[in-house]
Amino acid sequence: HKKIVADDFSLYLHMPTLTDPSIAPDGHEGFYVLSPVPHLDGDTDWNEFAPVYRDRIMNFLEENYLPGLSDHLVTEHYIDPLHFQNDLNSYKGSAFSVQPVLTQSAWFRPHNKSEDVDGLYFVGAGTHPGAGLPGVLSSSIIAQDLIGKA
Repeated sequence: HKKIVADDFSLYLHMPTLTDPSIAPDGHEGFYVLSPVPHLDGDTDWNEFAPVYRDRIMNFLEENYLPGLSDHLVTEHYIDPLHFQNDLNSYKGSAFSVQPVLTQSAWFRPHNKSEDVDGLYFVGAGTHPGAGLPGVLSSSIIAQDLIGKA
């Protein structure tokens, strides 16, 4: 609600090469880190803050889990809410649509069929079951099933 980046940030770590080694050259790993941040209605200047936040995350990972990580990077890319707004046309640069908290997650997100307008269905990151590619694809399947039953 405060639209500020937390000092004790949350991180989601994923290494897809553990299940699909073909996505990185031999002897290398593919790895990404996701940190939920507020959308663009806050006071954060992402042009200035994005590299600072990247460094905070890298330092945290190196100090706590992956010593020497930055010395082993071959390539890296990070994105911020400006990318979501400008390149992905996401409202206010929000990666998750609604805030990713328990009371707005999974079943608690808006459902895929309107309770107010007959024949109106919803698909996307802001609907059940949630954000991210798996959530959006699942949302489309749910809507397809609902439309098929209509």
